[in-house]
Formats: sequence, C-alpha cells, structure tokens
Amino acid sequence: MEFLASILTTIADQLQIPAVNKTAALPGVRDVYRLTIRYHDRRAHDSVATLIRRGSDGARLEVVYQGLFEHKAMHFPVTQKAYEGLVQGFQQMRFDHLSDQPNIPSYGVDLWLWERAAGTFYKSVILAPELADGTYWKLARLAWTYIDEAVREIKRG
Repeated sequence: MEFLASILTTIADQLQIPAVNKTAALPGVRDVYRLTIRYHDRRAHDSVATLIRRGSDGARLEVVYQGLFEHKAMHFPVTQKAYEGLVQGFQQMRFDHLSDQPNIPSYGVDLWLWERAAGTFYKSVILAPELADGTYWKLARLAWTYIDEAVREIKRG
C-alpha cells in the first residue's frame, strides 16, 4: 500500500497543495476532508478536492485539477446539510478506524485517497471505487452524495 499512497500523495505535492494536517492546524480551521483521485487510464485530469470547515464561515470545497486552470483552485460552497451528511457518514463507517481497502492492484484501477484531519489528528484510507464493496463502497458514495464536485471528471482532450 505504500506504493499506492506515494502515487496519490504525489499528486497534491505536484500541485503544491499543503498537507491536510498542515491545513487543519491553521487558525480557525475546525476540520479538513480531502479526496485525491488518480485516473489509471488518463481519461480525465487527476484531482485534489479539499473540504475545509472554518468556525464561522462554514464549509467550502476547493478542487484543483492537475494540468488545468494553472492549478488554481475552483471553489464551491457546501451546505450545512451536505457537510453534516458527509461527517455523519464518516462517523457511521468508523472512518478513523478503517484500514485501506484490501487487495487493490498496483495498476489498472482508479485510486482514491480519502484523508481527514482535525487539530493534530490525521487519518487516511485508500480505495479503488470500481472494486469497492461494503464499507469502502459506502465511503465512495459519500463523495457522490454530498460533495459531487469533488468527483467531477474533466476529460483530457
């Protein structure tokens, strides 16, 4: 899994996006959720979507696509209802205690890296949505249900 984690974390590094735990440590930030997506067949631009919850400002989603828009973040509002649904889903799945999805091949599948940080706490889980079932499928569904802009594919072309 270290190899897969390296592939995924390299995307945010190349886009010069601060690590989730560094973002979570900023003044006023309550918690941070990040979804990094790598498309194995290069059909779409890899992306990093970061949901940041600040005290009085609520939650905001920032999405950066590799190779597009000069790597500038696109910003999307997140309703309180959507934010709460996402957080509740993470809690119900016991995300903080999950391990990476087992038996992910090293090639031939799209990879997702979900990360969560609050204060000094940090947790990440790797999954391959097309092979996911059970809890890992539910984890993929959270993005489609509550922060669909995070999983929007922008085709290469």
